[in-house]
Amino acid sequence: MKQFLITLSAVLIGGFLALLGYDHFVVKPREAAAAKTEAAARRAETVPVDVSKAREDARDVAAELESSVRRSVDSAEEAMRAQAKAMDRASLARDAVSRATMFRVAMTEYYQTNGAWPRTAEDAGLPPPEDTRGPAVASIAIGDAGAVVVRLDRALAENASIVLRPEPKSAMGVVDWRCELKGDVTLKAFLPRCVVVR
Repeated sequence: MKQFLITLSAVLIGGFLALLGYDHFVVKPREAAAAKTEAAARRAETVPVDVSKAREDARDVAAELESSVRRSVDSAEEAMRAQAKAMDRASLARDAVSRATMFRVAMTEYYQTNGAWPRTAEDAGLPPPEDTRGPAVASIAIGDAGAVVVRLDRALAENASIVLRPEPKSAMGVVDWRCELKGDVTLKAFLPRCVVVR
């Protein structure tokens, strides 16, 4: 019986120690982890959220985005206006040269027939300078040695002119024409075959 009591005491002490170990190594760490999670949740609940600050930040971002888009649109519109203006000027320059073509043809025919250049537009059967006006042309006149002088309207260029100078190549009456550009040198972009003359 003594043996039984010793065994029973050992079992009871072992069980007690096992429960004590279970409590110390399992239950208490679980409770501590749960307490930490609960404390973190309470802290998160108590952190104030400043909605007005978030709205203000959102408005600032939206305003900056709108400003950026407006700058891009303005820049694109400005580029389109510049391109449209350049296209208009190119069209006017082509119009000026095409109006001068009638003069160039008449001058070449006169030279081939008479062996000399006419002194006036009327001699070559051309209209007087004041009747040659157009969107880009203020007047077209006959200059020295058969030159065709196209005085440009300020819609195309202020104080500028295109001069077509004849260069007879043979006794057969073959004539080449050299284009000179006076005044606004920016017209060279639209008239690449013309030589800029100061």
